[in-house]
Amino acid sequence: MYVVVVIGIMALSIFDELSGKTSSGATSFMWSYVAMCVQGAVIYSAPFAEVGKRAGFGGTFPYFLKTVALLIGALVISLPIFMFLPSELGVSVSVLRFAFALYVAYALVLSLLGTWPTSSITGHETTLVDALRRGTARFFRTSGRLVAGMILPAVLSILLVVVASQFGTSPLLLVDGKPNVVMLAISAAAAFLQALGVSYAAVVVARVYLSGEHGSAEFGTAAA
Repeated sequence: MYVVVVIGIMALSIFDELSGKTSSGATSFMWSYVAMCVQGAVIYSAPFAEVGKRAGFGGTFPYFLKTVALLIGALVISLPIFMFLPSELGVSVSVLRFAFALYVAYALVLSLLGTWPTSSITGHETTLVDALRRGTARFFRTSGRLVAGMILPAVLSILLVVVASQFGTSPLLLVDGKPNVVMLAISAAAAFLQALGVSYAAVVVARVYLSGEHGSAEFGTAAA
């Protein structure tokens, strides 16, 4: 599955480069689906393929919508930081600082409300109030893990790009219609690192969900 995801992310990047458009929606859906499969595997103790069969589109679509809602919430929280950044920092530095702020904000939002999308997998205790109840009980421990798990892959990916730039490599994936092998390799490595980060965060949130629902007879029946 991870090989397919990495290839898919690279294909979307090439499409963006050739078309001049952005496929952020498709990319977000792909990462959301990966997270759902990982969390379902943790909850049901089943392989990814079995989770996909159980959830189906009826479970995937609400999961995706809830994930997007949480991401928008994190964006709203982090936007003021970007607006008040000193202009002399330059565009690249400002964007990096905004991305860092967005990652931290999203990790904090997931720590509090991350089990809201997860609940769509089982259909049990699916409200925001239920998610807040589960999140507040384990917020500090969860937030630290999520911040580290989400930021570290991003930092490593940036370092890969910086190292490649030292060799004068073009940042494009295709140069004169030909594959840029170095950047394709870096893109694949960055996608894999992000997949690891998404998977780790998904496992952390799934365990919060399981801990919050532990002992519920209704949940035990749903998980079975």
